[in-house]
Amino acid sequence: MRVRPALLVLTAIAVIVIAGSAVLHRTSNTATAASKAAAPVAVTKTLKPVKTVPTLTLPDPLPNRTVRVPILMYHRIAVLAGDEPAVTVGLTVDPGEFTLEMQWLKDNGFTSITQMQLYEALELGKPLPAKPVLITFDDGYRGIATTAAPIMTRVGMVGTAYVITDRIAQLKKTAPTWMTWPQLRTLEQRGWDIGSHTVSHTEIPHMSTEAALKTLRGSRLALEKHLGHPVQWFCYPAGSVNAAAVADVKQAGYVLATTTKSGVEHSATDPLELSRIRVANDTGVRGLAAALSS
Repeated sequence: MRVRPALLVLTAIAVIVIAGSAVLHRTSNTATAASKAAAPVAVTKTLKPVKTVPTLTLPDPLPNRTVRVPILMYHRIAVLAGDEPAVTVGLTVDPGEFTLEMQWLKDNGFTSITQMQLYEALELGKPLPAKPVLITFDDGYRGIATTAAPIMTRVGMVGTAYVITDRIAQLKKTAPTWMTWPQLRTLEQRGWDIGSHTVSHTEIPHMSTEAALKTLRGSRLALEKHLGHPVQWFCYPAGSVNAAAVADVKQAGYVLATTTKSGVEHSATDPLELSRIRVANDTGVRGLAAALSS
């Protein structure tokens, strides 16, 4: 059988193309593997804390000392939309009213203090300003960072945000109810303190010691990981506290803890059951003034 020259040429070209394609495929795979092997390993950066906070311990024995410091308890600073449940309405203070309350504090000679100042006054006997006030916010609502903090900065006030770590939003545009980690760090840059309100707002007296220590330590570890320093301030969810809960909080390493008990006098022998003054939706300047003058 006679093979035509043109057919031989076409066959040779096809063989060359197929062979070249195989070589290119092997070369591409080899290059990809080499590229993956040469890819640099990601290095985790050490988090630089916004501020320096020492690790604290309670004196043993605890000193016999009392200090008078009103500790204000806020929750949500926001404009009501009108469809909130009653419990949320009660926890919400309008930004305009909040501005008046902060201005009243300034005009009447009050100086906001930090958790460290309260700790040092209680346990070490260090002096406080003539009219100290500790301003606290429970739960971690986003309005604390976006609304309350700027208002307080304008009148020279700082505060404490007690946050529930499971509710901290991971992205700024998601879960608008709660603050984000960057917002917590920004609060610290403003001079604020960040404290624990447990991992999921479970009341400590309702838990076993093992479960209580897990949430108390877990929230601390999460906060310390993202803030880069010890966090030793605590707030009991719903103000629920008993002797066993106090013992758990102490074992978890906290040195100050707030309740919802009403009062302005604090004992150095009882730093884990500090009383507060609740500021609610209907308190107003007049109610705040009355509470601070009693």
